[in-house]
Amino acid sequence: MNKNAKGFTLLEVLIALGIVSVISILSWQGLQEVLRSANRVTEVDEQIQTVAAVFSQFEKDLGALELTLDTPTPESDLIEVTGNGLLIQFTQRNTSEPAYRERVEWVLDGTNLLRIARRQPNPEQPSISDPIATRGLQVRLLREPGGWSSPVTFGNHVVQERTDLELQGPALQLNSGTPAQRPPESGEGETPGTPETTEGQAVRSLVRAVEISLTQPNNQVVTQVFLTGGVY
Repeated sequence: MNKNAKGFTLLEVLIALGIVSVISILSWQGLQEVLRSANRVTEVDEQIQTVAAVFSQFEKDLGALELTLDTPTPESDLIEVTGNGLLIQFTQRNTSEPAYRERVEWVLDGTNLLRIARRQPNPEQPSISDPIATRGLQVRLLREPGGWSSPVTFGNHVVQERTDLELQGPALQLNSGTPAQRPPESGEGETPGTPETTEGQAVRSLVRAVEISLTQPNNQVVTQVFLTGGVY
């Protein structure tokens, strides 16, 4: 045996193992943080895609409306806020199928947003969307004349400071060609939202835009304003 051969002492081996262990622990913690960051990015991306899809459908539903200042009938298009959510009724024409009447309800059921569509001639067989995780919903309507309505909130919506947007362009014209007047100021003895012309004729208001705010599961609020379709 070569008595001059040198090897590692037990202490050197233990020190090397300790260094390797520390590096392994640090590397594993770094990997876990990278995985957590990747998961957070994926969740945010999925939420963004979901909200974009929801707002895209809102835009299609509201754009299909053909609102007018004519006297409403049972077959007229309409939009209104109900005790359960937002109700939209219109004639769907932008499909490969023949035109058909469609009644759409956007409802917040607990923490899920649902789109319930009923078509003629089978309204008793509604088409219900997959549940969309949503903590809260808030809706406002912009009527002309009349201005923005008070916000209606559903679920645990996170209230944020609002900005009343104004539409550009000329005011609505009545069937007679007379510009619609703004509603009288509070205290003038008239019912708000029921303006009159100078001749005392009542003026029907028209929903020109809808503001929709969604509170996501992470409590982030996304708000968008949509114009309604119509013949003005």
